[in-house]
Amino acid sequence: MVIKRLNLHNFGVYAGDNEFKFNNEKPIVLVGGMNGRGKTTFLEAVLLALYGSNSFAYTESKHRSYSQYLRSFVNKSALDKQCSIELEFEINNGVIENYIVCRSWDAISKKTNEEISVYKDGITNEFLTYNWPMFVESILPSALSGFFFFDGEKIAEMAVDSTNVQLKNAIRSMLGITVLDVLSNDILRNLKKVNKEGEDSKTAEGVQQLRDAKEEGIAELKKIDDEIEKCAHKIVEDNDKLESLHQLYTVKGGDAVEKRQKTIQKRAALKSQLAMEENALYNLSSKELPLLLVRDLIGDIKLRATDEHAEAVMREAVMQLDGILDDFIESYSGDTKSCEDFIEFVKKQASEEQEAPVYELSNQALFQVNNLVEVSLMEAKEQTSTIMSNKRKIEKQISEQDSYLSLDINDKELQEIYKKIKKAEQILIDDQVKMSELEQKRSVANAKVVSITSEFSKYVESYLATAELRDSADRTIKYSNMALSIIEKYQVELQRRKTDVLAETITKCYKKLANKKNLIQKIEMDSESLNMRYVSEEGKEVAKDSLSAGEQQLMVISILWALAICSKKKLPVIIDTPLSRLDSLHRTALIQTYFPNAGEQTIILSTDSEIDNTYYQLMKENVGDEFTLNYDENTKSTSIQKGYLIGATL
Repeated sequence: MVIKRLNLHNFGVYAGDNEFKFNNEKPIVLVGGMNGRGKTTFLEAVLLALYGSNSFAYTESKHRSYSQYLRSFVNKSALDKQCSIELEFEINNGVIENYIVCRSWDAISKKTNEEISVYKDGITNEFLTYNWPMFVESILPSALSGFFFFDGEKIAEMAVDSTNVQLKNAIRSMLGITVLDVLSNDILRNLKKVNKEGEDSKTAEGVQQLRDAKEEGIAELKKIDDEIEKCAHKIVEDNDKLESLHQLYTVKGGDAVEKRQKTIQKRAALKSQLAMEENALYNLSSKELPLLLVRDLIGDIKLRATDEHAEAVMREAVMQLDGILDDFIESYSGDTKSCEDFIEFVKKQASEEQEAPVYELSNQALFQVNNLVEVSLMEAKEQTSTIMSNKRKIEKQISEQDSYLSLDINDKELQEIYKKIKKAEQILIDDQVKMSELEQKRSVANAKVVSITSEFSKYVESYLATAELRDSADRTIKYSNMALSIIEKYQVELQRRKTDVLAETITKCYKKLANKKNLIQKIEMDSESLNMRYVSEEGKEVAKDSLSAGEQQLMVISILWALAICSKKKLPVIIDTPLSRLDSLHRTALIQTYFPNAGEQTIILSTDSEIDNTYYQLMKENVGDEFTLNYDENTKSTSIQKGYLIGATL
């Protein structure tokens, strides 16, 4: 699937008609604009065009109704209060098919009615118009849309989510487990309904009692899991507090002895740099620099010498006039008296205006004086200013090192901090012991759940064996329990088969993006809990909190990338604020590796601080269409211009 065109009419900040056309064959599309210019609105428009009320942008919004959500997009300056979006895309399944979906509404009446029209290959298609939600789910299920259309800020939030709930839900959606959950819940609701209508069979009551016992055991297990999660958060806080105390201990001079030698070496290096700057200043002082003191005098000399040069030229010209006049008289037969008078006048004027020469500089000397005033002295001044600035910085650093070397360590204060460190360590140990106890408690509860589940399964099998001749209610209970058992086994087997492939794909994606390629050798995924485990080259587990914030974000992006790959959907990827909170190395990895390969078409919505000129040049060979979102303060609206961030300083 490739998006070819998006037309927005009075949609959000896009007043009037605005159209994005995507014609280039290259995979990356850049849409640049400052914050509040309509980048997120672009993403919401695509989601709204495809999914309508099933768009996760709507379900995650604070609007109480879909009608209210639609009204919020009508441009405030639109006189007719009409709003519409039109999305055109192509699907290539051996044969290229063109689709256009149009949605329109207004904000005139209190009740907002949405109209939808769908065109296939340029012709109105009534079937698709009335069954569009079903059709779009077959192309890209709304549960999977988050893998292809996402916000960089949400990636950052998912990266710090210690419970991984959002990622687990995403993985379950890709595996199709959520469909099984819905099916199981529907069967359970139907089963409870049948039981409520009256079930006088003791065997059926036994099944329900065992089911209730099983659900109670699962609820108890979940309660323990919640306590474990809280304890895990507490351990993280304990570690942070302990780390802060260690830092305070260091600041107060706790490791001054270890750092003293390094400080001395650093001070010596700074002294060497200072000497180099001083030598450079001495060299300047031996050349033109002292002449800055008399720069005005040299300027006067330059002006006087220039005037003298002009007067010399004038004298030379006057000397040539007599010869010119003689030649003129020989060739001219008329009266030449006026010419002779003019020559005498010029000579007289020249002799009266000339002053006695003072400097009599040659042409080369005059050039040197000019160069000195206009170039050399200014360069010497700028170089001196730079050297003096560097000297001040170095001297300040030397002063800081001297202060550190002369630091008066307060042993009593250090002892107090050391006591706090020991106390914090004990609290951490206590919490770790509590965690161990909770894990043991969980093990017991889990064993109980396994036991009651086994007993329940055997009881159900026994019940089903004697349920052949029961009435319709019994048959409903029988086949419902059979279906639940099958779903449960199928879910475990489905997860077991797919999680290995998914974990391997995540590993490959992460290694393509990560700078520390040897830190994580393999990513493993538990087929039941969907918990991920990072394994080093030595086969040891790498703690999640040992990864930097940027590496954790790359891990989330790797998971979404892998989910998109494993879904086997050839779809466009739209990323809003893609480089949020990433450093330069991780940004480069995304730009050179992920963006060109994320999908058949990758639309990036970025500010100039995310993809600046440096990153633009890195990705330019893969960039096709480019757009800039320009905001007019007078009309309070955004317009579209071809080219990436035209007018911005990249």
